[in-house]
Amino acid sequence: MSDRSDEWQIGMPSVRWSAHYEPRWDATPDAYAEAGIVPWGRSRRLMRADDTRLGMKAYLGVQHSDPSRWGLPGDARTRFFLSVLLGKRTLFLRTFDTASEAFAVLHEIHDRLMGQAR
Repeated sequence: MSDRSDEWQIGMPSVRWSAHYEPRWDATPDAYAEAGIVPWGRSRRLMRADDTRLGMKAYLGVQHSDPSRWGLPGDARTRFFLSVLLGKRTLFLRTFDTASEAFAVLHEIHDRLMGQAR
């Protein structure tokens, strides 16, 4: 993962991006599957953000899922995921249609936790 100074976008002081992250695909997660970056039925991390003041870390990634593999109804699709941890506790793991939606939720939860820490 490479370091970029994107605190303004993510809201956390330490952000490391995977070489696989393509900002131009923030609204099209299927592009990761089409490019072979996320294999069928798998996931790939694209970013890790940390705030040691809070003991918080977050992962943004892209996942491909196919419900038919589990005998469930629904079409195969690719979407972004955001996982947020506070210490060793997972606060949540959610999926999003766009990376921008995930970034907004990450920024919101980080701001809320920073407010509680003051």
